Amino acid sequence: MLAIEAKLHRGIRAGFKPGYNLQPRRKTMSLNRALLCLLSGTVFFVAGLLFAGRQAHVLAAARPADAKAEANQEVLKINAGCNDAELRGDVKAMDACETDDFTHTHANGMVEHKAEYLKGVGSGAHKFLALDLSDVHVRSYGATAIVDEHMHLRADNSGKIADVNNLVMTVWTKQNGKWREAAWIAVGLPGSRTVVSENNK
Repeated sequence: MLAIEAKLHRGIRAGFKPGYNLQPRRKTMSLNRALLCLLSGTVFFVAGLLFAGRQAHVLAAARPADAKAEANQEVLKINAGCNDAELRGDVKAMDACETDDFTHTHANGMVEHKAEYLKGVGSGAHKFLALDLSDVHVRSYGATAIVDEHMHLRADNSGKIADVNNLVMTVWTKQNGKWREAAWIAVGLPGSRTVVSENNK
């Protein structure tokens, strides 16, 4: 019996090394740290992508707004220049301002196409004495724009002086990189009336 117990004790001592083995726990802790670092890096990466995407969206929204504002200013400038050409009776400049299918709709409903209208201006049948604008507004939509304005118009139409206050709407389109006027439409303002007198020159 004593011999068996001695063998048993020797087997136990041979099966176990003295001391406590910490290696498995260290490996587990190192793995946990690596996973935590990886998770943290992933969170920061995703947050960075979301922030960059938001900033790109803001910049993308700003670019169209800037382009729209720039187009509006271009249209207002050329609208003023074309009105000045009309007041001077500068047919060449007016021709450059207008599209080939331009139409001019008078407040009385009469419609003149480009060739007919320019002929009237060139011959003196339509001579503008005053083109005073107020409340000018512009809206642009890519290659198209609309300008609406109040106009005090004084004109000599074949010896008859017309003095009117109209609401005028012009339609603009961009052709070959240049804004051109496609339509001019006048409507008499409520309460205004056409004053016509003979030109006694």
